[in-house]
Amino acid sequence: MFNFEILEDYPLDKYNTYGIKTKTKYLAKPENFTDLKMLIQYLKENNIKYYILGSGSNVILPDTLFMGYIISLERLNKVHIEGCVAKAEAGILLGSLIKEVLNHNLSGLEYLYGIPGTLGGALYGNAGAYMHTIYDYVKEVLVLRNNELVRLKKDDLKILYRYTSFKENNDIILEATFEFLPSNKEILEKVIADIREKRKKLPLEYKNAGSVFKNPEGDYAGRLIESVGLKGYKVGDAKVSEKHANFIVNTGNMTSKDLKTLINIIKKKVNDEYKIELELEQIIIDWD
Repeated sequence: MFNFEILEDYPLDKYNTYGIKTKTKYLAKPENFTDLKMLIQYLKENNIKYYILGSGSNVILPDTLFMGYIISLERLNKVHIEGCVAKAEAGILLGSLIKEVLNHNLSGLEYLYGIPGTLGGALYGNAGAYMHTIYDYVKEVLVLRNNELVRLKKDDLKILYRYTSFKENNDIILEATFEFLPSNKEILEKVIADIREKRKKLPLEYKNAGSVFKNPEGDYAGRLIESVGLKGYKVGDAKVSEKHANFIVNTGNMTSKDLKTLINIIKKKVNDEYKIELELEQIIIDWD
């Protein structure tokens, strides 16, 4: 029926960076926007559940089987750069896009170096680091809305700290257009070298999904978690990192239940001590 790969009863541990061992009934990998439109139309007409998943670097998947279609956009990964303008499809890994931009001696994404995930995921959640975000140089975003292609200007979007209006609607992000600044190799390489040095303090030797909680105004989630004595605390194989307390790491065969239990313990301890309600940066997915 479709001219692209669809896998059945497929494990998703490679599709979430926590490595949670869950499965989907079907995993679909459309090759282009037309494939995706046809698939979405078929699923809607037949009332079949579906979920768009990038590289799973900022999500907490459930332990249960998904009785529907997980749609991976990993093959929508083209990028075209002309002058200072770049167009990139949502399925490209953010690291691959940054490399392409740096190879053209363009400035705009270098401070996001090391952030995992796809461009689509970064745009969805307004990924950022070191006072810079993915939207700093975005001109427009192409989305699939009601199965039609729609171009949105940056001003059409609501963009806040780790939030965009995409979290409130059903738009599927397909592509973004950027206009970067010309730079030179030496300046860009210095920024990357500095970030690499800072990343040595993160628990990258374990499976993780980056920062678990947003930083509350005027403070840091990691400091609060460490101050209530939870560094190194474990539930099953979910552990608060001893390197950085705002990271939870998978020390073996962590389940979604382990992870969510640990998150709730952290939130309660911090709230009991400081009357601060930590807000998740990651997205808990419940497809039951």
